[in-house]
Amino acid sequence: MLFLAILQYAILASTFTIAKVAVRYADPLFLIGVRMVLAAPIMIFIHRWQKNNTIKIKKEDLFTFLMVGIFHIFIPFVGEFWALQFVSSAKAALTYSLTPFIAALLSYFLLKRGISPKQSLGLIIGLMGLLPLLISKDELSFGAELLFISLPEAVLLFVVSSACYAWFLVTKLMDKGYGISFINGTAMLIGGVMSLALWALVSDGQTPLKGEFAPFLFWTLLMILVANVVSYNFYGWLLKHLSITLMSAIGFLCPIFATLYGFLFLHEDLGIWHFIALFMVGSGIWLFYREEVYKLHLVNS
Repeated sequence: MLFLAILQYAILASTFTIAKVAVRYADPLFLIGVRMVLAAPIMIFIHRWQKNNTIKIKKEDLFTFLMVGIFHIFIPFVGEFWALQFVSSAKAALTYSLTPFIAALLSYFLLKRGISPKQSLGLIIGLMGLLPLLISKDELSFGAELLFISLPEAVLLFVVSSACYAWFLVTKLMDKGYGISFINGTAMLIGGVMSLALWALVSDGQTPLKGEFAPFLFWTLLMILVANVVSYNFYGWLLKHLSITLMSAIGFLCPIFATLYGFLFLHEDLGIWHFIALFMVGSGIWLFYREEVYKLHLVNS
């Protein structure tokens, strides 16, 4: 199961690289809107195809679905794609790796669940491995140095908080019997429509494309396949077997993969700190995972 979780984040990391390229060809709001509106029926079809599931939403759950659409799709993707115009794909993925701390904090306040000292140590080790990458200056940003966070990075931090909170809402809907594909499909439709509406309000009639239509279509369809269809459903399936906090801890590997992809495909810098971070992140995740397994053993024994 641990290997599958690592594979999920290897796939997820590639979406930052794909998105970094995609924003070169279209306005971020338009790109997000088209991507989500096209992906939504695919997700709902997958849900319907699996055991002929229903696609009805109970009246009392409508508001939760709306909140998932806002916090899971609209806010994270609008903020992330805007920020990707100024920061590297690796730094965007790196910011998302702060999710474990936000997840642990939300788990404490929303679910009244704490984490053990060993798990806290695992998170700290992972974070220490990422700090040299986090504080490094990004040549594309407005200027990010030690003890200073640029506007794009601040937006990314807010985006991560929104996405993390959304997974608690998604889990709540899953506990009520809704399928992950249906939840994601509905949320994508809501977030996509909101993104297109916002683009229409602020575009002032300008064309959304920055270049030719063919590459825009290619990268949009590739994002739908990798991110919306594969990654989202895979992550939802893993949440049935692993806790949100553990999944978030394993997410420390995401910026490692993203940095590697950025080096290979986008010619972004790759230094010795990448390998040091890989070792420390791996150590932190292993410590956290071992403690999680121990806690589950105590519960089941």
